[in-house]
Amino acid sequence: MNTVRYAEWMQEQGYTVKLFCVGNSPIHLKAQKQNIDFILVARNKKYFDLLNAYKVARLVSHYKADIVWFRDTRDMSLLSWVKKISSKKFKLLYFQAMQLGVVKKDILHTARFSAIDYWVSTLAFLKQQVIEKTNVSKEKIHVIPIGVDRALLEKNTIEKEEAKRQLGLNPEKKCISIIGRIDPLKGQHILINAAQLLHRDDFEILIVGESTRNESNRYEIELKQKIRSLGMQGSVFFKPYSDSVATYYSATDIFVMASKGETFGTVTIEAMSFGIPVIGTESSGTPELLDKGKAGLLFEPDNAEELSNMLRLLLEDISLREEIGAKGKRRFLTHYSAGKHRRFY
Repeated sequence: MNTVRYAEWMQEQGYTVKLFCVGNSPIHLKAQKQNIDFILVARNKKYFDLLNAYKVARLVSHYKADIVWFRDTRDMSLLSWVKKISSKKFKLLYFQAMQLGVVKKDILHTARFSAIDYWVSTLAFLKQQVIEKTNVSKEKIHVIPIGVDRALLEKNTIEKEEAKRQLGLNPEKKCISIIGRIDPLKGQHILINAAQLLHRDDFEILIVGESTRNESNRYEIELKQKIRSLGMQGSVFFKPYSDSVATYYSATDIFVMASKGETFGTVTIEAMSFGIPVIGTESSGTPELLDKGKAGLLFEPDNAEELSNMLRLLLEDISLREEIGAKGKRRFLTHYSAGKHRRFY
């Protein structure tokens, strides 16, 4: 949903925005809800989709676009062709959402990347990856974190005990939350394994999210089976992601980001904005978000025992929870609050 968020921010800055999207996609449905002007386009092929390129080029010319902003690498080939054939000259801006797994300095990637005028990375470590693994000019690469508008979250903020009651949680117990797509790479099973190692009953686990749409939900089924086999079904609660996410944060005492490789965890900085102590994996973008462990705790990916030890530490020490939560909130305010995303570094 970050694409829709970008569109909203650009409108707030006074730009005229047209959101190109596929019909009935999550972006299309969200744009309708947010009253953002949208244009329906066909789902394009990843490479050499010249027919769609001509159609999009006509739309770009018709709406006299000055900047074409995209986030999905699937659109990169299409838009490089659009830029070549469009009668309207425009700047192409790519907002990098994923890490670069392999070196991409071959002729085809270099040609495709050359069409990009502005390459925006959300974190410094991503910019360094681009420099090392592509031939993209350093001058084109900018670091702009994805900001979070805390004011919007605050609209639905309620007291912790009330939030727990609304979610069916026990107000007398600590709430450990993990929010994100239910997927092996997100590490919900690592949190369950860590919780089982604690051998205590003074906490409950809140898992917020759903399996990826139109894909198998096998992992979710196996996760729930595992919880039942461990006898933890009475202390683990599943809730779907919703726009009223503030209620989840309001109920949370400890937030866990267990992803094996999270590029930029928006939910992590949302938790930081609430002053919730965060435990995250020491991989990808999370260490940068948590200031290398100064604004949260870091554990080795897939290491349930290490995570368990950190959970025990925070469950037993309220002053430590408050200290880490306060440090996380200060980092959020100085780096990731709404408005910070407008600065180029």
